[in-house]
This record gives sequence, structure tokens and C-alpha cells, in this order.
Amino acid sequence: MTDDAAHPTAHADAHPTAPTTSPRERRRARPWIVATAAVLLGAGVVSGAAYGWSVFAQARFTVANQQSVQVAHALTDVSDQRGAAIDKAKVTTSAVDSFVAQPHTGYVSAAALDALKKADNDLHSASNDLTYAPEEVTPVPSRPSDLWPLTVIRELLLIRTSTDGEVALLKSRAAELAAMKTAQKEVGTAGTAVYGQVKARAEATMKAAVDATYESRIGLTHALAGASGSVSFSGMGLPAIISASDAVAASEAAGQAAKQDPAYPAHAAIEAYARSIAHGVNLDFQWHQVVGGYGTGWYSGTTMYHEGDGGWATIDLNFDTVDGWSRGDVDAKALITHEVGHSQVVRPECRTLFTGPVFNSDDEMWATAWAISMGFDDDGSGIQAYGRPSDQQIATAGQCR
Repeated sequence: MTDDAAHPTAHADAHPTAPTTSPRERRRARPWIVATAAVLLGAGVVSGAAYGWSVFAQARFTVANQQSVQVAHALTDVSDQRGAAIDKAKVTTSAVDSFVAQPHTGYVSAAALDALKKADNDLHSASNDLTYAPEEVTPVPSRPSDLWPLTVIRELLLIRTSTDGEVALLKSRAAELAAMKTAQKEVGTAGTAVYGQVKARAEATMKAAVDATYESRIGLTHALAGASGSVSFSGMGLPAIISASDAVAASEAAGQAAKQDPAYPAHAAIEAYARSIAHGVNLDFQWHQVVGGYGTGWYSGTTMYHEGDGGWATIDLNFDTVDGWSRGDVDAKALITHEVGHSQVVRPECRTLFTGPVFNSDDEMWATAWAISMGFDDDGSGIQAYGRPSDQQIATAGQCR
């Protein structure tokens, strides 16, 4: 018996390893495969559409948010500028109202004053009905609350409506700001013209005032300097210039009138002598019956000195001192010299001598020593009233001659 009979071949059909599918069965499976693919494809389309809508919605929200933020910042800036302009307008109109209500005869022409009044009225019109209203910006969401189309559209419309309202308010406030700036500029232009006329008149008054006191001149000098930076209708501005100029004019008139006083020749001689020994210190003079509590029967004087404004002093003498000068009394002249001595401490080279250890800023001992160093070793130099200074003090004061 051969091996073939005893052992079937490997390809025998007695025991198949797997079932086979008939041609009919394979054809029936294809529709299920197609259906599954269609479902998966449909899901992909829906997913892609949802993603695209999400991107679109977020993009629109981003743009709307950026536009809203830009408008809000611009509105806040304009509102702040508008508020500052309102405050400035109130200050300006109040000052101008007060200024134009005062008489300015001889200082400002009618045309210049009318131009200022018109500009003031325009600024009133542009600002009177306005109040400062700071803008409280409401934060705008940067993304929709959900992606449902109706929600997105509704929220975008709300943002758009809010932004449009802020744009309208921005335009309105910007126009109000521009109107105030224009009116404020007109006031500035008219004010500059008025200032030019006031300044010219004040300077002419100063130049013509040969008999006005130095003190009155200082007041006008300060007023002109204080108003040089900008035109102001209050405080140290135009009113101060006019007031100081009037003071110089009044002082000049008083100085001219004083020349009619019978005592004027003696006054003029005393002033000339005092200035001749004052080493350039500016001196004003006053004359009274009683000075320092002393009148008839006494020679009396006081001196008020000032280190600023070039150094100056006001000397006040009683009438008896003037009479003594006219009679040639050396004590009267010595007292006048004593008063000039007080004024010398404003000179830098004398100030250190006066404040140093020899005098320790003793006004009366200094003035007495100075008068003695000038050759008046007499009671009127201050010896009778304050005692005689030491030789060292006299020598030290003499260095200030």
C-alpha cells in the first residue's frame, strides 16, 4: 500500500478551514458600506461648517470690539479736553466780564474794547450751557456668549448700536470743543491787542514820571514783568498794570504839586544832599509834622530800607529837621546823614560789615557810626539818642563810604 492511500493529500476538500461567501452575498454588503461612508461624510461637512461659523463669528466680534475700544478711547479723550475747555472758559469769561466792566479811559481804545467784548460774548455762547460729563465706557465682550447664529447676530447688533451712539456723542462733543477753542482764541487775540495798548500807556507813564517815587515805579515794573508771560485779565495781569500805572501817575502828580509847597526849596536841597552821599541807593522822601513820636522841638527821622529792586529806602523827616537844615544847624544835617547811613546796608559791600561781628546788625549803632565817619561827631548823628559807637565801629562803618 502506498503512502498516498494511507495519507490523504493536503489539498483534500474534506475539512475546509473557513466558510466562503457566494457571489450573491458579497453584492448585498455594498449598500451598507456606501451608507456608512455617506454618514461619515455628512458629519464631516456639518463639523466643517460649524468650525467655519465659529471662526467667522469670532472674527466679527474681534473687529466690533476693536472699533468699540477705539471709539471709546477717543470719546474719553475728547470728553476730558471738553471738560478742561469748559473750566477754562468759565475762568476767562469771569475775568473778562470784570475787566470790561471797569473804566479804562486812556488805556484802551473803544475799538479794541469792543473786539474784546464780542470775543467774550462768543465764548459765553460756546460754553455757558455746557457741563463736564466724563465718559464711563462700558466694556464690550470680546467673544459671543454662545455660537448660536441668532445670539451672535443679536450681540453684534447691540455692540454696533452702542458704538454708533458713542460716535455720535464723540462728534457732538468734538464740535463743542472746537467752538470753545475758536472762541478762546478770539479772546486771546483781542486780549493781546488790549494788553499792547495798556502796556504802551503804562510805559509812557513811567517814562514821563520824573517826580514819582521809586516805590511807585517798582510797583509798575513788577506789574509789567508779571504780565509779560501771557495776557491775564485778573490778578497780576492787566488790572495790576493799570492800577500800578495809576499809582505812578498819582505819585507824579503829588511830586509836581509838592513843588508848590513853600518848603520845597529846603526839601529839594535836603534830597539832593542825601542822594549825593547815598552811593546810588535809591531814596524816597516823606515829610511830616511828627515822625517817630517826635514833633516840635525835636529833630526826628526814620528810614525804611529794602535790599531788593536795586536797593532803596524811604526817609521820613519831621518839619523841625527841615527848619534846622534851613538855619544851618549841624545837628539837623547830622541827623539827615544818620538816616542816609541806614540806607547803606543794602549795598553788598556794606552789608557784610553791618552783619559782621563788629555791629551784629545793630541798625542804630551802625547809622550813628557811619554819620560820625562822614565827619558829624555831633549829638545829631545819633550820639545823644543811642550813645557813642566804639572807635572800631566808626572805623568799620567808614569802610562803607
